[in-house]
Amino acid sequence: MEKQTKKGFYEFCEIIRRLREPDGCPWDREQTHQTLRKHLLEEAYEAYDAIEDGNPEKIADELGDVLLQIVMHAQVAKEEGTFDIDDVTDIVSRKMIERHPHVFGNVTVENSEEVLKNWEEIKKKSRGQKTTFEAMEGVSRSLPALYRAGKIVEKAQKGGFIDKDSYHESTFEEIGEKLFELVVIARQCGIDAEEALSSYTKNFIKKIKNIEENT
Repeated sequence: MEKQTKKGFYEFCEIIRRLREPDGCPWDREQTHQTLRKHLLEEAYEAYDAIEDGNPEKIADELGDVLLQIVMHAQVAKEEGTFDIDDVTDIVSRKMIERHPHVFGNVTVENSEEVLKNWEEIKKKSRGQKTTFEAMEGVSRSLPALYRAGKIVEKAQKGGFIDKDSYHESTFEEIGEKLFELVVIARQCGIDAEEALSSYTKNFIKKIKNIEENT
């Protein structure tokens, strides 16, 4: 059996462009940024699961589905005249260079912890974030409530609003048990645990904003 030549990135982009043509696929032609956004999220979760399973073939397959969503969004934008795939790669390339001054500049770091610290500082500066509240506002609102709360707590700790040493030590299993118990309690009370945590996190961010505005 003759070995097939691998398709390159821009060949793939051409396939997506062709699907969006008037005589292409009816479903693909109908898609917009809004209709595609849920698929991007779903494919990202499926890629996450594949990585958890550790199957290289499955990982490659699922990453391809994520790439499909990215290229589809870029093609939609190109048709609208807003941006194209080269704009996407240009922006992220410049971002990587800017946020790795220890590789592309003359900054010296000792370990990965310093790399992450520099990354956060550069990101805050590029986004014009000067306060902890602004940094919290930069955390995606579409993240799962528990994951987002973790990001918000991290920002709060860096801003000095939560003492890292003010809570009792707990094991991995104990934390999981406590979270599960809270979900059970919420369900018994007829409360959506995801919505409850999301609401509390939102109020916590407002609290930080008020503190910073009044100090």
